[in-house]
Amino acid sequence: MHKITETVLKRPVTTFLVVVSLIFFGIMSLMNQKMELMSDIDMPMMIITTTYGGASPEDVDKLITKPIEDGVSVLSNVKEVTSRSSENYGLTIVQYEYGTNMDEAYDALKKKIDAIKSSLPDGADDPTFLEMNMNDSASMYLSVQNPTQENMYNYVENDIAPEFNKLSSVASVDTTGGQKQYVQIQLIPEKLKQYHLSMSTIAQIVGAADFSYPAGTTSVGSQDLSVTTSVSYPDVQSLQNIPIVTGNGNTIYLKDVALVQLTQEDQTAIGRYDGNDTMMLGITKTQDSSAVTMSEDVMDEVKELQAKDPNLQVVVIQDQADMIKSSLNSVFQTMIMAVIISMAIIYIFFGDLKASLIVGTSIPISLLTALIAMWAMGYSLNMITMSALVLGVGMMVDNSTVVLEACFRAMDKYVAIGTKTRRTAAVEAVKTVGGSVFGSTITTCVVFIPLAFLQGLSGQFFAPLGFTIVFCMLASLISAISIVPLCFVMYKPKENTKAPAYKGVRVMQGGYRKIMEKLLRHKKAVMLTSVGLLILSLVLATQIRMELMPQTDQGQVNISVTMRPGLKIEAQDEILKQIEAMVAADPDTENYMVSAGGSGMQSMVSGGGASVTAYLKDDRSMSTKDKATAWRKALDGTKDAVITVESYSMMSSMSTSNDTYSTIITSTNYDDLKAATDQIVTEMQGRKDVTAVHSSMENAAPLVKFHVDPIKASAEGLTPVQVGQQLYGMLSGTKATTMQVDDEDVDVKVEYPKDEYDNLQKVEDIFLTTPTGAQVQLKDICDVKMEDSPSTIVRDDRKYQSTITADYTSSADENTAAKINQEVVDKYLVNGVGHAESASDKMMAEEFGSLGMAMVIAVFLIWVVMAAQFESMRFSFMVMTTLPFALIGSFFLLWISDATLSMPSLLGFLMLIGTVVNNGILYVDTVNQYRMAMPMHRALIEAGATRLRPILMTTLTTVISMVPMAIGFGDNGQMMQGLALVDVGGLTASTILALLMLPIYYSVMDKRKKNLSMDVPDAGYMEGQNPEEYYQKKAAAEWERYGTPDDDPTPTESADMTEGFPD
Repeated sequence: MHKITETVLKRPVTTFLVVVSLIFFGIMSLMNQKMELMSDIDMPMMIITTTYGGASPEDVDKLITKPIEDGVSVLSNVKEVTSRSSENYGLTIVQYEYGTNMDEAYDALKKKIDAIKSSLPDGADDPTFLEMNMNDSASMYLSVQNPTQENMYNYVENDIAPEFNKLSSVASVDTTGGQKQYVQIQLIPEKLKQYHLSMSTIAQIVGAADFSYPAGTTSVGSQDLSVTTSVSYPDVQSLQNIPIVTGNGNTIYLKDVALVQLTQEDQTAIGRYDGNDTMMLGITKTQDSSAVTMSEDVMDEVKELQAKDPNLQVVVIQDQADMIKSSLNSVFQTMIMAVIISMAIIYIFFGDLKASLIVGTSIPISLLTALIAMWAMGYSLNMITMSALVLGVGMMVDNSTVVLEACFRAMDKYVAIGTKTRRTAAVEAVKTVGGSVFGSTITTCVVFIPLAFLQGLSGQFFAPLGFTIVFCMLASLISAISIVPLCFVMYKPKENTKAPAYKGVRVMQGGYRKIMEKLLRHKKAVMLTSVGLLILSLVLATQIRMELMPQTDQGQVNISVTMRPGLKIEAQDEILKQIEAMVAADPDTENYMVSAGGSGMQSMVSGGGASVTAYLKDDRSMSTKDKATAWRKALDGTKDAVITVESYSMMSSMSTSNDTYSTIITSTNYDDLKAATDQIVTEMQGRKDVTAVHSSMENAAPLVKFHVDPIKASAEGLTPVQVGQQLYGMLSGTKATTMQVDDEDVDVKVEYPKDEYDNLQKVEDIFLTTPTGAQVQLKDICDVKMEDSPSTIVRDDRKYQSTITADYTSSADENTAAKINQEVVDKYLVNGVGHAESASDKMMAEEFGSLGMAMVIAVFLIWVVMAAQFESMRFSFMVMTTLPFALIGSFFLLWISDATLSMPSLLGFLMLIGTVVNNGILYVDTVNQYRMAMPMHRALIEAGATRLRPILMTTLTTVISMVPMAIGFGDNGQMMQGLALVDVGGLTASTILALLMLPIYYSVMDKRKKNLSMDVPDAGYMEGQNPEEYYQKKAAAEWERYGTPDDDPTPTESADMTEGFPD
């Protein structure tokens, strides 16, 4: 280590140029790094969606979902298959094992889906699938209005959305609201009967009317020209003249059997912003772009569109870029506070501005090095990596503090023998403490090695944090053994005996000696006390709530509304208006939007329901979580809908809230599961500790089911499938083709008048056309029944699943959930019905297990590093005794702060493992050196007393610089609060207890014979004196006898006699 110091001292200009280069490339990396709220998370999941218009959830489950489930379940590396069958569509989520090559998985899934397509019903669209990504949700929502446009839906879909879609930073644009325009060919039933035509015949003729077909080539003079045959119907009116040949050979036109007109589809989506109807756009960024970049691109495009059309009004409803900038700005402010706090502590102890600035140089050097390394590794600036820089600030100065302190001590030695060589003192200081500094840095770094091999969420979330801290620590180590000695030689700082903390440290040293004299005489009591404190901390740990990721208060409340199946859009709108009225009347509401239906994936995943999203004011009267609870109670009992109210944050999908009761039961038999669910819900509704009891299997709607008699149908020349296809076309219409209307693609649909089959009696009287052209009435070949149909059918690994939820009342306590499970749920778990873990609970168990294994590996690696450093496994075990001390402070601070045990908290424990041993390393190393000149009893006391100042400095700079993060300062500060609380509590407790208890453990574990031949003063020799002066004089006498280190041809023995004593 000292060789680097000697080189730097010989080449100061080169060192200066290296620092200038760091500044240049650090600023370059900062300007080019993208900003995000969180790192990109790759979820090994595929989402398969299939639309089957007019189908009930049971039909979708039987005809769509089950075939897809059975097919994909046999693919390699598939971990779990979850499906959701709802009215008109099916959704299947395929989860793979972490580490799976998703490109290969995509190809295998595509082949399997292609093979399944042929078995799906004719009315179903081809399945579509995509890879799931945490960033697939929209980063920006816009409200679009233009009073000059007659049809806003077509205007936005064809003129506005494509302009955003072409941006390189935009992945997709989803629309909500408005009514789609289409060309309606409305059949006249009497005319069809008159000409013996069917709906399918008309659709085929219209679909084939407009075509262009290549016929080959022909020669004209010296040229070969292409030949094309075509018929064109360029506008809506021209469609009326499509010729139709009847069965008797006569030719009629489309206008003779149908009305052709341009109209709008029935309203299927609702979009409102602050109570006003609008078209809403949800814009999703590409994976390679940041939300900030996309926001800038979108706003530039908005300005261009508004410049072209002044009537266009675009309002930004939500922009994730604002939240990212605000959150990162808060973290940056926290980092500045940490830097100021660290510098202030250094000045309090050193009392010299030069000394404080010299130690402080390690902060910008480490930060710039870390930014360059992050840029090279492809890391973005986000809450995780920025938090790593904040956490690193306090630790960056530790190495420099120890080295500068050693420089002062080494300078004192040379002053004692009449030599004032700063260069020699600097090199000597690095020789003295270089091993301890290197060892403590390595122990801090090795704990993060396991994170690099974790493949789950914890690895993806926190590997960047770990590597960022490693970059900072390695840079601070290089700075400590190069820049600090160079500045010590060049700027000649002096230790100020009048420093603010100087007298305080001396008083603490004297008090420490007295306390240790007493504690060393009561070793058993001290050890029993430490064990008792550890047991108490473990008891406290059982009282701490657990969750995967802590939620942050972003001021957003999501109200999800699951309507009763079959409820008309007008009735749905009335329910949403009731919710809107409550939200709008709340004084804490700033803006709100309503969304129902739409074209986005989010609509599919959420079950096709409606939602009201409220954005609260910054100066709201209560937290977002409390506001959600109040609204949940106010909306309880809403008819024809199940309403869920939750506070939203970026981590909502990975949080496990205990605010409401929830349990999941599962079975392979749907009827058994439904019966058990109904019984559990009925019994829970009679309890006083819960209210608003609901299940995912309620809201069943009457379903009209036509059971086709295959024998009767066959006698008419029809198959059951043909019956279903004809009935589907008559009730839902059929798409014949598309055409250009005002330069926009518009569907052409063939359908019956809206009132033709608007009640059950009319449907039963439908006449179907047989292959021979004959007519048969539907009721003659079908039996009609009314059945209940669930709103949604959920399956997990091919088992049906039901979720039962409830809100707690004032009568509930912390054991209510366990009581309900034991007293109510468990007794209905019969006939194959069982309990299932929620997805978040499964994920939490997996990630906590991974982080737990990482901590075990980290402890082993630290033990190996320290054993190698001390060349003794016994001393390594001694230092490891400081780890349990840290748990006492960590669990106590988590408990008293009412914080949760989450992934950031566990990462804090992992980080703590590498930092708490540093003081132990310094103490044990000093004891080993002091024992060469004094008995163990005195060495144990004096090692703690003389190392008290550097231990206090390094601990305080690390702990107090974390305080702003520990109190959750700034926007989204709660996300990493648990990590800081663990480290603040752990470092504080371990430092105090290590200084008091480590000497006891050392004396018990080390049984080497005392060297009684050494010159040892009386027991009270240090009272009111400076022990460093004594050993400086003793060292000077040894050097006068054997020669100074510069003159000694065999300096090893001399170093063994004196190295480290005065420090």
